[in-house]
Amino acid sequence: MRLSTLSAVAMLANVPGIAPAQPVTSIAASDQPMLAQTAEAQLLALERTAQQPLADVIAEFESGRFAPTYQAATTPEERRTLLEQIRTAAAQAGGVGIDQEDDGYVMTFDGPATYLVRVTLAKIAPFGITALSIDRMAEATAIQLETLESEIDSLMAEGGRSGVVYVAIDGKVALEKAYGMANADLGTANTIDTVFGIGSRPIDFTVAAIYLLEQRGKLGLDDRLDQYFPDAPADRAGMTLRQMMTGKSGLPDFPVNDSDWDADLGWIDRAEFERRTMATPLLFEPGNGDAHSHWAFGVLAAIVERVSGQGYYPFLRENFFDPAGMARTGNYGESRGLKLTDFAAGGGKQVGVPNIPPNWGPTSWLVMGSGGMFSTLGDLRLFYSHVTRGGVLEQRYIEHFLTPSANLDGSDRGFELFSFTDENRSDEVYVFLNNGGQEAMRPLVRPLVQLLKAN
Repeated sequence: MRLSTLSAVAMLANVPGIAPAQPVTSIAASDQPMLAQTAEAQLLALERTAQQPLADVIAEFESGRFAPTYQAATTPEERRTLLEQIRTAAAQAGGVGIDQEDDGYVMTFDGPATYLVRVTLAKIAPFGITALSIDRMAEATAIQLETLESEIDSLMAEGGRSGVVYVAIDGKVALEKAYGMANADLGTANTIDTVFGIGSRPIDFTVAAIYLLEQRGKLGLDDRLDQYFPDAPADRAGMTLRQMMTGKSGLPDFPVNDSDWDADLGWIDRAEFERRTMATPLLFEPGNGDAHSHWAFGVLAAIVERVSGQGYYPFLRENFFDPAGMARTGNYGESRGLKLTDFAAGGGKQVGVPNIPPNWGPTSWLVMGSGGMFSTLGDLRLFYSHVTRGGVLEQRYIEHFLTPSANLDGSDRGFELFSFTDENRSDEVYVFLNNGGQEAMRPLVRPLVQLLKAN
């Protein structure tokens, strides 16, 4: 799953962890869109407490947002105190992050101090709040440029972390180092060129593909869905490509349903993906809401195929990967001729032996366009160099990739990827991990971003 922000980089740096956003298995697939809408409303209500009198906040939550079970398990004074604390944190926050955990949601209020608000919702309508808490996050240890390597060495060693860390400041490499084991069973250590699963990073590949096709006059960002799918239902026929790219499509986050054995690896083809796209209930009318959707990037990948006459992956290879020299980037289920020892094994959910992308089967349309690929530090840097300086895209599109950004991408097979860049890509951080999950990434992200912002 990806969480990204273009305007509040510091807020993202405080996010405690990004978990793969998978449906809660005890909730019927038909109820998931309603749950998503309700969750968004509940979380926005908590953020909005900063603008309301405390008495109004208490009345709103007591009358409709708290589940009866939560009210029975707590006292009015406990709930009042908690809402007052959340209201204060929200009022002081300069940025708010939201991400999903296995049992609920975490809101990160980043101000003079950082607070984590955890929210759990009931699994049946009307999905009231069944648990609520607020905790102050410990301050991250500052990292100094003069001691960068030794401090990162310590952070990587203390948790037994394995991966690659890259830091560049003013275009000069300050740290580029591999840590730990790529595959302990084989006795292979990580190197700078080790191949990792890259979570949702292919979203950027899809964006580049759409830009290139618009540049060639093959499509337009304001084209409607029904221009490519003439039988699209009326409620989504007017959905535009731009809305798909900006979280305003109304599509749920993932196209998985109860028939899929895995939210990423369960196999569906493009025809089944497109059928689900036309049949699933939308979260909101396109253009009248805001919710990140991996699904929408899958639709964009399908449009790339329909417009170009090529498969999505061959189109990327021909226009981006091969010209950029990205020989170590590929789809699940293939190896690109690389050796077993070139891949890091994921320390999360085990699928295949070893737990590496070539053993996960061909990339499913559950994640096509927003996941399902592997790469390396060097190849990702080649990609961004190619799209910003390689002459493949015009300046109006290049600007998208030169916007300050911070991204967290991961999968439940144990791979995590964090990157941060400034407006001209002269200050950059990349962290790849193949063990420890989101908890292992947390102590690294914030101090590294603070380092770049201070220099």
